[in-house]
Amino acid sequence: MPPQKKSAADWRDVPGAQDVWDKALPLVEAAQREKNYGPLAAEAFKTTLLFKNRDGLPDLRRASHQAKRWMSDLLDAAGLKPVPGDSKERREQLAAERDAILQGVRAAMNPIRVSFVRGMDSNPTEREQRFPDLPDSVAIFAYYRIVPRAQSEVRAETYQRRTAQQHIGAALLSADGGISEENCAEAVHGLRRLAVALSPASFEGLDQATADQLRQELRETATALLDLDNKLG
Repeated sequence: MPPQKKSAADWRDVPGAQDVWDKALPLVEAAQREKNYGPLAAEAFKTTLLFKNRDGLPDLRRASHQAKRWMSDLLDAAGLKPVPGDSKERREQLAAERDAILQGVRAAMNPIRVSFVRGMDSNPTEREQRFPDLPDSVAIFAYYRIVPRAQSEVRAETYQRRTAQQHIGAALLSADGGISEENCAEAVHGLRRLAVALSPASFEGLDQATADQLRQELRETATALLDLDNKLG
């Protein structure tokens, strides 16, 4: 007879997991009602430090069987589980409600997780205890493949970049080439982003004549910006 596959450990066997579950359970209804997933996400995040991944490190990505089972059991206990006799419509409703909570918690937990990892730089003792061989937040972010910014920061930056590009584009296409007072701040921000994005590698492969022309335009641009800076003075 082939050996039986060892079953995953129950999350209830992990010290502290039941206490967090008890505190999180009443928050499910509030999150569902108010569409505010922050408090529930804050409690759920605590389990990422209790459960371990395959390398024995904190399960920050909540990918372990224990983490998934913990959340599933939580939603079941909150009444988001179909029972025998439920109609198809009721089952679909429960599935949609569960999915909404899972997505809401995931989004709300992102900034919590990012803040926690950043905090490890100012707490080397805890970092060494929880993440041995990961010397700083950069290494932790890389190991877990976590974007070291909250999604709200990424969305805000993307919006600002697109807005700046639109203002610059509008100025270039306008009849007089001028930029209005309300648009000048975003135009300057966008100009800086464009300048920083350029690098010597951007000019590789250009023919000599084109490269010389672009260098001349860069010099003229630098002169114009310096003149503007002096006039604003």
